[in-house]
Amino acid sequence: MHTTRMTLFRQLVQERGWTTVETFSTHFTNARRELAEQTGRDRLADVTVARRTFDRWMAGELRGMPQRDTRIILEHLFQVPVALLFGPPDGADEEVAADSSPAGPTRSAATALRPAGAFDDPLAVLTQTELLTQSSVDAAVLDHFGAEIQGIVDRYETHGPQVLAGEARVLRGALGALLGGRQQLPSVHAELFRLTGRAAGLLAYMAVNAGAEPAVAEAYCVQAETLAEHVGDTPLQMWAAGTRSLSLYYQQRYAEADAAAAAGIDLAPQNGQAIRLLVNGRARALARLGDRRGAERAIGRALDLSEQQSSLPAGITSCISFAPYSLARTLANEITARLSLDDTGEVLSCAEQIDGLIEESDSEWSRSLVRLDVAAALLQHKQPEVEHAMALGRRALHAGTTAPITSVWQRANELYEKAGRWHGEPDVGDYAEELRTWRSRPQARSIVSGSGVELAQQQ
Repeated sequence: MHTTRMTLFRQLVQERGWTTVETFSTHFTNARRELAEQTGRDRLADVTVARRTFDRWMAGELRGMPQRDTRIILEHLFQVPVALLFGPPDGADEEVAADSSPAGPTRSAATALRPAGAFDDPLAVLTQTELLTQSSVDAAVLDHFGAEIQGIVDRYETHGPQVLAGEARVLRGALGALLGGRQQLPSVHAELFRLTGRAAGLLAYMAVNAGAEPAVAEAYCVQAETLAEHVGDTPLQMWAAGTRSLSLYYQQRYAEADAAAAAGIDLAPQNGQAIRLLVNGRARALARLGDRRGAERAIGRALDLSEQQSSLPAGITSCISFAPYSLARTLANEITARLSLDDTGEVLSCAEQIDGLIEESDSEWSRSLVRLDVAAALLQHKQPEVEHAMALGRRALHAGTTAPITSVWQRANELYEKAGRWHGEPDVGDYAEELRTWRSRPQARSIVSGSGVELAQQQ
């Protein structure tokens, strides 16, 4: 006698009324087209689901995990890891509920993309194994999740939030599933909370960079802070506070951005995470508010705290890293604060100190942002260097095209506004055209529309 096995896939399909292959295929097709456009992976637009395959999925007769491209589209469509999608509904209820609540977003910016192959994703296999055995998670699984999170950090400034947000979301979902309804050893329970908090933190930062609704970043920040507080992970709490401050800064809510950073510093003023909160959070916000004394005090404290640390990362650390700021990244943020204070000499001096590291780093965004700041300083100088400034601006836009982010767009547009009295000059016109080309790219459109900043009207 044939028996139909209930799976989360079947449950979600029934709830949405997609029970015929024709209806399901319509939604699957929309998802694959959307994903192909977001990620630039044109091959995804050709993926289809045969009637026989759909019928097997509905019956719970899974002969193996779907092919990689199909899994990617299914995860984008349902916002649930495939390892959970074809398991029993109870095994994934926690994550489905979390993603429909105010603490989680309604959809991701993109999904994880890895090279296709004949085998399943190792993370999916490990997660499925844990769900099947219902035993406490072992060290190998925790190490695997930790490595996956670090991998996102390492690749972030190359691939950007448009590609990696989906991967971070799947990680968060898998970790949440392991936490839900399971009896874990205390040490394992604490590590799962910490890892889930980090995954939420990554998504918060990505939401800011991708120009998502501010409520999305705030929800992830709250989740990261709550989980970190639960296990006493103060550095992660501070990191989340810094990301909240960053979000508020790009909303031009500078007083609130300063307050958020100050609250994070109060948790542990001598912790290395306070460097970021001081220079990226307080100094930049206070400079925008015109509080020179407060901004300079925050910069000085950040530099002093950097000297007091036993060891700091070398070079230009990834902007999304959970490690304390390197000295070079601290100076890069000082440049932005000094620009708002109209300290053009200090801007150029700091830029010269880190020029070699910026040029050698893999961080296109750092190169773009520092060049844009220097270009703005050249315009604000007593003897403006318009041609040089616009050339730097064009170079900055070229460097920031791989994975567009909100901060590059806002700062690039501000540079154009600063060049207002020279809008009739060819160099400024060339820069404006470069800026229009930059914002017309598919990955940049959502950032431009979500930032609330439009390119000033040219004459």
